[in-house]
Amino acid sequence: MTVRRWGGFAAAAVLLLAACAGPGSEPSGPDSPTSTAPTTSPTTSAPPVTLEQPAVWPAADTVLTTPEAAATAFVETAIGVPAQLGAFMAGDSRSGEIELRFAGESGGTPVVRGTLLLRMLGPDDGWFVIGAVSDGVTIDAPGSGATVPAGMVTITGSARGFEGTVIVEVFRPGQAQPLYRQVAQGGSMADLAPFTATADLSDTTPGETLAIVVRGGTGHEEDPGEVAAIPVVVEG
Repeated sequence: MTVRRWGGFAAAAVLLLAACAGPGSEPSGPDSPTSTAPTTSPTTSAPPVTLEQPAVWPAADTVLTTPEAAATAFVETAIGVPAQLGAFMAGDSRSGEIELRFAGESGGTPVVRGTLLLRMLGPDDGWFVIGAVSDGVTIDAPGSGATVPAGMVTITGSARGFEGTVIVEVFRPGQAQPLYRQVAQGGSMADLAPFTATADLSDTTPGETLAIVVRGGTGHEEDPGEVAAIPVVVEG
């Protein structure tokens, strides 16, 4: 009797649950399909790398671990010739200079075409070219590290080059294609003469660093010519 009563009760309970569930209800259990609300993880972007001072080359977020690497990257990318460099000459524990040279096709006595100024900068202590100077090119305006408008900027100085050719370019550090390029007229042979170029920097971003590179023409595709370079910052 006890077994029959329990069996009857259990059967009634099953029928009651089925009736409550209704014809449109889904079964539940470990194998039943479940749905969960989609979740999205918050995305974060690293803040842009800033340097203690503006630099000519490379880009601020590029870390080059030796001064030779920074000098080579500048010469081969911005000037577009094989890098012929002297030895690194340390100024202090974080800075120094490297001569830019050209030995000619015969590999004779190298001619010094300029001096690259280098310094360790940034949170990772990478090496950067912060400028270049030479006897054959000077940049008078704008000054190194100056703020310039995002528009027309006049670049002046004195220079000499083959048949008076002076090449004036503006780069984003680390990018091979210049934002601006003009062939200006300077002095020829041993004589320096004033040059002027007007660069359109309207396609720039406030606060970004640009590199102004001026060099004398040479008539030889692997000769960098005498070089001067400075960084400038677009006004914000």
